[in-house]
Amino acid sequence: MSGRGPDAFGAEPQVRERLFAEVAAPGEGRRSLVAVLLALAAFGMVLSVSAWQVTGEATALPMLRSAIASLTEVDRFLAEEGPELREAAARQEGVLELPGYPLPIALEAREVRGASDAGLRTMLLDRSAALVYAEGLRAFDLTGAQSIDRLSIDGLLELMAGQLSAPTHERAGAAAAVLAAATAVLAALLAALSTGWSRLRAPAAAAALGGVGAAALSLAAWAIAGQFGGSDPFMSDLRAIVQAGVSAGTRNGAIVAGAGLALVAAAWGLELMERRVAGLPADAADEPAYAPAGDEREAG
Repeated sequence: MSGRGPDAFGAEPQVRERLFAEVAAPGEGRRSLVAVLLALAAFGMVLSVSAWQVTGEATALPMLRSAIASLTEVDRFLAEEGPELREAAARQEGVLELPGYPLPIALEAREVRGASDAGLRTMLLDRSAALVYAEGLRAFDLTGAQSIDRLSIDGLLELMAGQLSAPTHERAGAAAAVLAAATAVLAALLAALSTGWSRLRAPAAAAALGGVGAAALSLAAWAIAGQFGGSDPFMSDLRAIVQAGVSAGTRNGAIVAGAGLALVAAAWGLELMERRVAGLPADAADEPAYAPAGDEREAG
């Protein structure tokens, strides 16, 4: 028999020493650090992938069209300048100037002559969106009659119209690639530092935590954006663009979190099944990769 009896909490020395060894083992500190880094990498990966998706040409151009339509007041521009523009197209050939329009858009006289009002509006917005997407805010002609200051209301211009561009898309793609690689490496390292089914459970739980954080941040941004603008049509358009953009982060974060939690549940289920087949207690923990302290026993 052991010469040491139960402690004040009723735990046998062997159990107590094993618990202390597991909590105080150096490997636990490394596992915790890698798990935190993995959660942060997954968090950044979700946000950068979301930014890459939103700033892609197929998504960004329709959003820019909406913002530019409000910024340039294209309908009023066509109502005021459209007749003179058509008269100029009837008198001459070649490229027509667009006085009062804040973007250096080129229209051919033959295009104007053959276009309806709706067609002319579509041409202006399509080419304006393509120009802003390629060059960013530098594309705006600050000497035009339309003031660029309108896009600076509450910083929403810089936030959205200025970021929906090809350069931002490239930067977001590079960041997403780096963070995806970091996430994979950290997940593999955390699995190597774990034992048993924790090799699957620990990386999945850390990645799920990062996904939850990204989804929560994006959802908060969506809610905050909804508080600005009121009934002003211009601000309403910008608010819709902001909310459409950040919703990608909410969606992607929820996907990562759901996938991670599903893997955690699968690992628990498989571990329980394995222990039942082996006839082990259902609540037995994974054996640590290190030897517990206090293996020597005193003779009775």
